[in-house]
Amino acid sequence: MMMMACLAAYSQPKAYETQINYQKNRQAATVMELPYPPDVVETSIKDYMAGKGYKGSGSRGYTVFRNVRLDDGSAQLNDVHVRVDRKSRKEKNSSVVTLLTAGPNEDPATRTGADTLAMSRTASFLEKMAPFIESGDLEDRIKTQGGYTKKSQNKLADLRDDQVSLEKKIREGIRDLEENKKDQVKETKDMQDAVRSNDPAATKKSHKRMDRLLDDQTSLQKKLQKNQAALEQNKRDQEAQQTGVMQQQQMLDSLKGMRKN
Repeated sequence: MMMMACLAAYSQPKAYETQINYQKNRQAATVMELPYPPDVVETSIKDYMAGKGYKGSGSRGYTVFRNVRLDDGSAQLNDVHVRVDRKSRKEKNSSVVTLLTAGPNEDPATRTGADTLAMSRTASFLEKMAPFIESGDLEDRIKTQGGYTKKSQNKLADLRDDQVSLEKKIREGIRDLEENKKDQVKETKDMQDAVRSNDPAATKKSHKRMDRLLDDQTSLQKKLQKNQAALEQNKRDQEAQQTGVMQQQQMLDSLKGMRKN
């Protein structure tokens, strides 16, 4: 609810004129604050301009778009210098967009005064980007949440694979214990035969084999118990992870539902 209220509060950002320092000179510029991370805003602006046929190039910390028509109904062309900054050190997910307009191939540093007509159109031009930037932020969040959801799903899949592996180890452990018990029965008979035959050497060897079988039985039982305990923990982990997957998917679906048709 708080997230939705925050979005609503910034649904209609406003641009305003101000003075900025550009190459040690004060120049008139248009600024707009947005509640989105700088990298998302910068990428969205480049995509927006690219959609209108403008490709930017870097210059003095700005991205410059040449021969831009600020108003579709105007014949005037301007170079648009754009810079996106983080709003403050604490507000890393908020941005300040600065637009500095100049004539085609004009160096803003040498300009004196402001192009009043261009400035009047710049605010509107910048504000028209806002819905596109908002969509860009939403898509970035969807992509990020999609990554979290996929990671959660992969972890659940790994737990299920572990379950299959543990179940196999348990089956093998039970089988090995059964074989051990059969061997003990056989060895008991061999020992009794050796005693009846009054064969001390055979009796001694039989005792050693029985001791090894008993040691193996103890080891196999411990291993089986360990795997059984691991399987029970695995099942509990799967239940918790399944809940996590559902929550991550719900968040992803919620974000996708915010897309505008």
